[in-house]
Amino acid sequence: QKDTMASKVLVVGSGVIGLRTAQELLRRQIRVSLVSPQHPLHSSTCSMGAGGLWMPFHCDDSRTDGWSFETLSELTRLSSQFSSEDSGSSHHGSLVEILPAVSFKRSWKSEIPEWATDVKSKVLSFLHLSIDELYKESKSLHFRLPRRDLIEGAGYSHAWLFHTPIIDAPKMLMHMLEDIKTNQYTDHIDVEMNKYYKSIDEMVDEARALGCDGLVNCTGIGAKQLCNDNSLVGARGILLHYDRSSCVWTEKQEPI
Repeated sequence: QKDTMASKVLVVGSGVIGLRTAQELLRRQIRVSLVSPQHPLHSSTCSMGAGGLWMPFHCDDSRTDGWSFETLSELTRLSSQFSSEDSGSSHHGSLVEILPAVSFKRSWKSEIPEWATDVKSKVLSFLHLSIDELYKESKSLHFRLPRRDLIEGAGYSHAWLFHTPIIDAPKMLMHMLEDIKTNQYTDHIDVEMNKYYKSIDEMVDEARALGCDGLVNCTGIGAKQLCNDNSLVGARGILLHYDRSSCVWTEKQEPI
């Protein structure tokens, strides 16, 4: 109900959550001011290092699958849109690509996730395979796998194979920022203000100064200090980059 919403909102933070929040407000014709201490592509922005793989993961909230499928639908659309627009260019420049993903399992009895059996996941072409079957698929789809002795030595006997969207995080951040900049309902953008808020009250004062009657805190891990929330902790993962030409299956090469 639009009449109960704010007329203008200050969004603080320019990671993927801040940018997406701004986009959603703008789509509802709500005026937006977007501010952030650092640019979306600054090394301190967590979204810059995101692997960008679509897969519901480590969340038992019943709402997760609904959100995930909404995201899957949009990413699939973006993949088709940009592949057709960039049909004459290299696939290395794509914003979103649909690529094979493998999740190794130690038992055939590993429970198939609900998101894999939902009718909305047909685009994923989800398969539960033995290692032998996985090797056949990898040869057919031209992607390489670790050596069999390494897979089996780690205790894996089966795997999930599915085709999922992979996002180029830096390109996506810039795509979202450009979308916000060109929207007629965007009032103010400063994503390199080099200023860190010390409290929520300071954010509220900034919102009032900009004429906003709404405020959304999208500061991520920074909210731990702003909101005195010690339950908020960071997580760290490992993202490995490979030259694709060295990871393609050929008859002359053994799996990596």
